[in-house]
Amino acid sequence: MKKKKIRTMDIILFVIACFLFVFVGFLLWLYYQTGGIPDTLCTCVFAICGGECGVMGWIKTTKERQRERQYELEDRQVKEYGEEERL
Repeated sequence: MKKKKIRTMDIILFVIACFLFVFVGFLLWLYYQTGGIPDTLCTCVFAICGGECGVMGWIKTTKERQRERQYELEDRQVKEYGEEERL
């Protein structure tokens, strides 16, 4: 069984999830204490975290698309020239 490598994006997603969990807990406590929350802060935090996750998703799909294209080109070379000529 192969051990999965921990990548940078996995760490960033974990940190964002932990931060949002603590942030929501703080907002619930603040609401319980004061009866309100700072709406602008809440909106900005979720917008930034959502934007970061969106950018990471865009980066990941772009990398996968490039990798698939590279594999397709390698497969074409193998079909046209054979394995020994490609190397």
